[in-house]
Amino acid sequence: MHYHYLTIEQRETLEKLIRSRIGGGSQLATALERLHQPDYGVCIECGQDIGFVRLQADPSALHCQACARLPVSPKP
Repeated sequence: MHYHYLTIEQRETLEKLIRSRIGGGSQLATALERLHQPDYGVCIECGQDIGFVRLQADPSALHCQACARLPVSPKP
């Protein structure tokens, strides 16, 4: 597994975006905390990068575009 490190400029852009939307719920507060972790922007399903454009649209995204499209399987 590899981690794609967002540039400083990208992280600053995302931080400003998250802070401007922070009143929108706890998911954004969690995203702000995760932003400073090395695995922020990495899909929790497949380990691939979550695109910067996707993160701009939804900074709390946990899945890449491909995994977000997969149907959710019920837990046994």
